[in-house]
Amino acid sequence: MSAPSRIQRLIAAALAVSGVAGAAAALAVPATAPAKATPATIKLSHGCYETAEKATLTGSGFDPTAHWTAKLNGAAFGKGKTTATGTISASFGVPSHLRSGSTGEDTYTLVVSEGKHTATATFLVTHLDASFTPASGNLSTLKVTFKLLGWGRGGSIYLHYVSPKGTSRLDRKLGAPGGACGHLTTAPLKLFPFTPKVGKWSLQFDKSPVYKATSVPRVIIPYKIS
Repeated sequence: MSAPSRIQRLIAAALAVSGVAGAAAALAVPATAPAKATPATIKLSHGCYETAEKATLTGSGFDPTAHWTAKLNGAAFGKGKTTATGTISASFGVPSHLRSGSTGEDTYTLVVSEGKHTATATFLVTHLDASFTPASGNLSTLKVTFKLLGWGRGGSIYLHYVSPKGTSRLDRKLGAPGGACGHLTTAPLKLFPFTPKVGKWSLQFDKSPVYKATSVPRVIIPYKIS
């Protein structure tokens, strides 16, 4: 065998080995997993609403320009169409009253469905209220528990003792509401921490540290002393 022929065969063998190694190397590279689709999600503007209040719904991760439907606690509630980017924006009124036997805070589940996508969000419904128990007794010793519902986020709740003359005898801080709905239940406190005069009093609950007849929100409980 001539020298050139031998060199050609050596080169061919080297190329063959290189090709096998290259193939092996290619096989060793793991296949790239397909990117996971972002799950559809919905969000509400707040976690708690007063009865009949307006709520805002936003969502993302849905198919573009597709029809969606909504159910509230399993009942048909609304429908719409997603945007070109698969988002949702809508507003709705929450239930206008609490359920029968409610303790002052009702839970609702909102489900939005579109094609193969489903997203869920929960929210609470309450109402503005103030009460105390027991309702009567010896005023010199009577202690009551104040229960306040639906006072929202932030601030403190005050009780203003408005005399029969229409002026505040005392501005009393009861405490800060807590939770998503702004509830407060106090420890037993004297209903009147002073000796009230005979006549028609008004117990005004609001978030103002000083009495204002026009405060919003406010709850007024008349109390007659004879």
